[in-house]
Amino acid sequence: MTISDQTTVPDRTSFADSLDARLFRPVSIDWLVFYRIAFGLVMFSFAVKYLQYGMVDLFYVKPIYHFPYDGFEWVRKLDMTIMVGDQIVHAIHLEFMALAAFALMIAVGFWYRGASILFAICFVHIFLIDKCYYQNHYYFVALLSLILPFLPAQRACSIDALLDRGIRSQTTPAWTLWLMRFQIGVPYFFGGIAKLNADWIRGQPMRGALAGKTDLPLIGPWFTEEWIVQSFVWGGLLFDLFIVPALLWKRTRIAAFGCCLVFHGMNSIVWTIGIFPWLMILATTVFFEPDWPRRVWSRVTRRNRRPVEVPSVRLPSLPVRRFVMVALGLYMTWQILFPLRQFVMPGNPNWDEYTHYFSWHMLLRAKDSGLRVYATDVRTQRTGTIDLRLYVTARQLGVIGRDPRMIYQLCRHIGDDLEQKGFKDVEVRVLALVSMNGRRPQPIIDPAVDLAHTHPPSSLPEWIVPLHEPFQHDAWDYPLNEWETRLKLDLPPQMKISQNR
Repeated sequence: MTISDQTTVPDRTSFADSLDARLFRPVSIDWLVFYRIAFGLVMFSFAVKYLQYGMVDLFYVKPIYHFPYDGFEWVRKLDMTIMVGDQIVHAIHLEFMALAAFALMIAVGFWYRGASILFAICFVHIFLIDKCYYQNHYYFVALLSLILPFLPAQRACSIDALLDRGIRSQTTPAWTLWLMRFQIGVPYFFGGIAKLNADWIRGQPMRGALAGKTDLPLIGPWFTEEWIVQSFVWGGLLFDLFIVPALLWKRTRIAAFGCCLVFHGMNSIVWTIGIFPWLMILATTVFFEPDWPRRVWSRVTRRNRRPVEVPSVRLPSLPVRRFVMVALGLYMTWQILFPLRQFVMPGNPNWDEYTHYFSWHMLLRAKDSGLRVYATDVRTQRTGTIDLRLYVTARQLGVIGRDPRMIYQLCRHIGDDLEQKGFKDVEVRVLALVSMNGRRPQPIIDPAVDLAHTHPPSSLPEWIVPLHEPFQHDAWDYPLNEWETRLKLDLPPQMKISQNR
């Protein structure tokens, strides 16, 4: 009997029993072995690249201050250093080295369970250090990392299985397959849901983004053509919405995977998104039949594929199976509901960013921003402009200026720093101009608010100025510093004096 992705479920007395039978039936472990090796090798290359090209120094060593996620303020970068010869090695370098080592151990299946747990801890810690570096594919990898220790991927084609015959198995429970299909399908589907907004349908920010890629060889000169822009807009929307059903249906699966190759291949050429396209291509193979690697190998070698006999599998106890079912249900419910919070919470996620994170919003907003921070001594009423280079790097500043919550965090940090230096009763205000998707720039934060003494917001704060600039087909292209002089803003007197100096 050959293991397939189909099964006949006997009549059961309850839905729970029927679901139990489907989730815990054995399927071929071949898909999971391929996924384990692919994930490990891709993440090994990720960690090595960050070390090799100095990205660890740029992102984690040079910055003086990091911007934590809400609720994770307790997560800190390891600031320890050690001497290796005449070189100073920071702890974050060692963490990336460990990340590379654990990824390689996952790929070869050596001490898999421990390596996958430690990899997840290291990657999630690095991910949570600084919100400035948030990207959807890092969040995606964090989720995959947290799932990995629960998958029995070391039972075949691994050093662990070679050393311990007792763990060897040609099968894995079907819930592992469906969990991975669900998790890999989530970014696709919710990426499509997020694109159902007016700006995307109008062609922004895609039009502007492609206009900046005309220097690409061969294809670049075509990016100013409107039909190319519309192809990216509608192709991306339809791909995200319908690729998962097409992958699940056996008749369209091969064609759908071909579309994935084209889609992610084009993304790797046009956009700078690192490992994400390749990880998605390799991970999307979970939608094939579980024994697809064995089938492909038999065709390549032109040998008859030996059917995998389904062994008698000893199921976990009923309480354990029920616990797994409940845990899967809770996790999947959270993954479905959390991205949808944008529809029930106030604000515009592309403008105020409050529900942007962890919602699979990809390529939905392009922002040009300018930020000036003013500190005012309450006793003397003297005002000065803060040199932000003393607090953040250029890489961080490029992100901070478009996110009002990070602007608030920066102002609180500046206020605390000035207080520690002996400047008591200092107020901190900002002039933060943002142009979103080609609109004229407008303040994103009320310039009259003293952010240094404003309590941390628990919801969308009143000091965020709602987006009121209308969409315009001819994108705004004035320099921000020139536009700043054209705006007639109701600024506090101290900031007006500072600007006239």
